Amino acid sequence: AGPAGSHLARRLAEAGREVLVVEKRPEIGNPVRCAEAVEAEPLLAAVGEPEAAWVAQGVYGGWGEGPTGETVRYEGEKVVGYVLVRRLFDRGLARRAAEAGAMVLARTQAEGARREGDGWTVSLRRDGGKLEVRCRVLAAADGVEGTVGRWAGVGKPWPLTELHSCAQARVVGVEDEDKPLVGFFLGERRAPGGYAWLFPLGNGRANVGVSVDPARGEGGARFYLERLLAERLPGARPVELSAGAIPAPARPRRLVSDGFLAVGDAAGHTEPLSGGGIANALQGAELAAEVLAASLKEGDTSRGRLVEYERRWAKTVGASLKRYARLRRLFLKLDDSDFTELLGIMARQLERWREGGRTSMVSLLTGVATRSPRLLAKLRHLL
Repeated sequence: AGPAGSHLARRLAEAGREVLVVEKRPEIGNPVRCAEAVEAEPLLAAVGEPEAAWVAQGVYGGWGEGPTGETVRYEGEKVVGYVLVRRLFDRGLARRAAEAGAMVLARTQAEGARREGDGWTVSLRRDGGKLEVRCRVLAAADGVEGTVGRWAGVGKPWPLTELHSCAQARVVGVEDEDKPLVGFFLGERRAPGGYAWLFPLGNGRANVGVSVDPARGEGGARFYLERLLAERLPGARPVELSAGAIPAPARPRRLVSDGFLAVGDAAGHTEPLSGGGIANALQGAELAAEVLAASLKEGDTSRGRLVEYERRWAKTVGASLKRYARLRRLFLKLDDSDFTELLGIMARQLERWREGGRTSMVSLLTGVATRSPRLLAKLRHLL
């Protein structure tokens, strides 16, 4: 019952369908394995103005720090994103699904499913007992480690080359800013093949984390997190630790089969470069609900009908994710000197923008071409 599953359930219930959501954990939203940041625009489009309890902090921009301490910073006048309280956000979305008419069962484990006729029989375990339920359509919303897709012959384990390895600490003792900004650290010493982040929560608290390429570096994500805290945030004191993997899909995955579809991390709907997935999960659930509601009304839940969801995804958010997959391949080729040069050029372009000039990917690449033909050779695929 993460964002994708709960939002899909809500939209289908609003369309008059009977929906069952099962969550294996005792509490929806626990444990939290997420940096909790999301862009404002897609969140508002999917769920409207977020409830106050869902938001730890609105953010007005961001900053980046390169391998040798060089920085680039953008600060706007309006909120461009949120750092959420994921535990309460997830519970709120599940509550909205229930209020719309869906049945939400926590402490319930889905143990298997078999295709029978035009539907599914799903085996559940709840409170020590076993039961079976029948449904027309089975939706996988069980995350990166999920198995539901495999029951439908669609899902498969993620290869290491398509995963971010992540570790995060919730810390206290950081300095708050008047206008909160999300922060990022780049470089081989900080996060080989990835990046590190500092997302403010207010009241001297922050989420500090590291995402690395599992095949690179001196150690795992936890090693780099501890180094970051010691070297850059020595006054910060960890109060919670978490770790996990996030998909970084190199290519689109199958999303549907007969009477089946996948959403969220289970569908690989994370952004391959940053690993962000909340906004994509909500947008994917929105598309899935539209197609599924129509197919149920027509009485056709075959793969041939549900593939409309796959096609619509590919033309919208999926097209953007393909670009980010190319960017990730490029990102993995950059070294510390590249990051240093790139951040310096970005800083100059932002200053030009503040002075009333125009900035864009073309102007950024023009700046790169002027100052670093070597770096341009690596970035030419962005043209």
